[in-house]
Amino acid sequence: MIQGKNIIITGATSGIGLELVQILAQHNNILAIGRDEKKLADLKRINSDHIHTFVADLSDISALDMIVKKILIKFNHIDALFNNAGISIAKKFLDTEQDEINHLFKTNVLSVFYLTRAFLEKIIESKGMIVNIGSLFGDIAHPLFSIYSSSKFAIKGFTDSLRREYLHTGIKIFYVAPRATKTPGLEKTMNIGKYFKMNIDEPRAVAEHILYSIDKGIYRIYPKTIERIFLFVQKFFPSLIDENLNKRISRI
Repeated sequence: MIQGKNIIITGATSGIGLELVQILAQHNNILAIGRDEKKLADLKRINSDHIHTFVADLSDISALDMIVKKILIKFNHIDALFNNAGISIAKKFLDTEQDEINHLFKTNVLSVFYLTRAFLEKIIESKGMIVNIGSLFGDIAHPLFSIYSSSKFAIKGFTDSLRREYLHTGIKIFYVAPRATKTPGLEKTMNIGKYFKMNIDEPRAVAEHILYSIDKGIYRIYPKTIERIFLFVQKFFPSLIDENLNKRISRI
């Protein structure tokens, strides 16, 4: 069990991030980052002694720079960083605007690089941990999710490389690949997901599985569900995945 730590969590006001905050705030100080000031205020009321909130749009690097400075002024000791925030695009690649692509990559990828770089030395000092939330879409790329999938492939590669690079420092670096998770604001994505017969998990269950796996020292955290079979098929028989997904996309 994680106790007595200073933990940064991005995307803290909904979905998996919100559940992580609620669980971890029972025994830790949470530095919650989110875009919605009202939701952050509501979050702080859950546990005002242990939840500290910071408003920032992760696609805005200048805003991130200010948040990093505020956090380091208030908390000299950082034990963990949960890079959880993310957005999704579900549409054909040719229908996707360049501004949408830029915004998604700034939020899903560049903010992870930036925050990890900003806090890595502090985390090494505390022999703490970094937890990067990816997706099964970072292993199995679905049609209509080309931009989102590529952002999660990037996070998976970054996490593996970083873990091997800093293996000697004593810090722990985890990659999490949940399947589709019920999250406010992603209703359109969920509706498209139905055509692919995606199973959708409750965020509380996902958060609990993440923390259980961290306690067990599992560095690549995947759901214990039928999707594990798809990962095997993707690795050794990718053409079967192609055929299956092509049949489903024809129904949209």
